[in-house]
Amino acid sequence: MGRRSTGKLVTTGRSIPIRGPITKMVSSSCIARLLVMAAEDQQSPMLAYINSPGGLASEALRIISTMDGIRSSVATFCQGRLGGAATVIAAHGLRGFRVANPAAMFSFQFDPEPRRHESLESYFRLLTEIIAGDTRQNPDTVRNWLQNGVEFTAQAAQASGLVDQISAEPLIPGQTKP
Repeated sequence: MGRRSTGKLVTTGRSIPIRGPITKMVSSSCIARLLVMAAEDQQSPMLAYINSPGGLASEALRIISTMDGIRSSVATFCQGRLGGAATVIAAHGLRGFRVANPAAMFSFQFDPEPRRHESLESYFRLLTEIIAGDTRQNPDTVRNWLQNGVEFTAQAAQASGLVDQISAEPLIPGQTKP
């Protein structure tokens, strides 16, 4: 969570960094942090700082499932280049508080699952449903994004419903207005 003080964002302990490729270790760390913070305070929002080139779809789905299972809201702030799994997590943040840095880039290119290449189709079906709900886009449009690995600038991500705002700083529920 952040607080505004003289125009600067001060980060407190309610932040979840998601950096680097989303592996089992990264997702387990993220999930543990989400669960601990939710157990400590179910009312205060959390902020996921995302700067990840992507990773495994299965691990992104574990994080999303945890986000859905806690009572605390999770805002997202996207920096750098976000790939497949990270883009899905970013879009699944609290509507109105999904923010992209102006220089952020998004794509839907996914790392193949180890020894699970045949399951990519089932992931695409589930991801299509989640992303279509989060972006309010037609499932056929979303399916095209996934199949073709479409890339978005921050502005295009906002126009497509992946994020709500473009800003150099995140928006915090209860602290700032979307």
